[in-house]
Amino acid sequence: MRRLPHDTMTARERVLATINGQPTDRVPLFEMIHHKDLLRHVTGKKLTPDNGLDLLCETLRQCVDVTRGVSAPGKDATWRDDERFLYQSEWWTVWLIERPFNDVNGACEFMRRNIEKLHTIPKDSMYSFYGQGDVWTHDAADPNEEYRQLQEKLENVLLFPSESPVGLDIAYFRLGMELFTYCYAENPALVSQWLDALNLHEVERVHRCANAELAPVALVYTDLADKNGPMFSPDFLRREFFPRLKRLVDAWHSHGVKVIYHSDGDYLMLLDDYAAAGVDGINPIEKLQRKDNLEESRRGWPQFTLMGGIDSSNLLPYGSRDEVEAAVKHAFDITKPGGRYIFGSTTELHPACQLDNILTMWDAALKYGAYYT
Repeated sequence: MRRLPHDTMTARERVLATINGQPTDRVPLFEMIHHKDLLRHVTGKKLTPDNGLDLLCETLRQCVDVTRGVSAPGKDATWRDDERFLYQSEWWTVWLIERPFNDVNGACEFMRRNIEKLHTIPKDSMYSFYGQGDVWTHDAADPNEEYRQLQEKLENVLLFPSESPVGLDIAYFRLGMELFTYCYAENPALVSQWLDALNLHEVERVHRCANAELAPVALVYTDLADKNGPMFSPDFLRREFFPRLKRLVDAWHSHGVKVIYHSDGDYLMLLDDYAAAGVDGINPIEKLQRKDNLEESRRGWPQFTLMGGIDSSNLLPYGSRDEVEAAVKHAFDITKPGGRYIFGSTTELHPACQLDNILTMWDAALKYGAYYT
């Protein structure tokens, strides 16, 4: 982020001090930006797929302390991967639109093949929602080389390395939730073996690429909740998810890297399980109508770094500027006394967010988020 008149720390220092519970000059600002009008407002230039990465990095350098998911917007396209999944892309969004199977038998055969594949693909390659891909680039011999290039373009903005998947949402995304559920009912041992293969591959990748001097904070993820609560039973998650989450968190920690855990939705009832798995923080802490997850998270789990909290589903797209400022002030009233808060929206600034509301949010964050007087 651009240096402000009263800043006494770099963005990296500010973020690490926050996660470690140490004093900072102000609350750090996090954001992932997928918003064409915002990039044009900050840079004065029209966004294209060719200049998108440069404009995105310029905007981030001006506006935030920490970010993730930095990439050029994709061109409109459809394609199949080597496992015959069909995708469609538009700007920063990719959809899976066709699978190479449509019943339990076909899905189980895919799982068996995929387990074998995960034992043979290069350990520097990530396996995610969209199949196999190198950690950052298909060309770099060093798996962290593109990270270094992006970090250089971002200058004084801390970049989280490529998000680290636990494996559960890769599985239900690749199969589809309905087929995933049927497969688990008919062959739980095979699904569990697949979940283990996905997780162990990512753990091996972490041991090859983790570097706390280069990237001191990682974002580990599995989306396992919606706004009504977890999509899976606690018993299932404690059997098939949390042991693998702990294994992955332990891998990052063994290299001195802090871990922020990401899941959309309302997962408050599971925070004791996240604490037992060793995560250092949670994101994005979605705003719900019936309860204040930011306040309850801070009160119940003060050891966590909280990242996010400003509603990008309803407030930023549809709220007034006064409502946005009030929400920002409320977030800081809750979090500033205990520290360990990284300010940001709930997941990302997407095209439906009003530009004026985004700018109001950032102005209010600098107004209410300072520790200096």
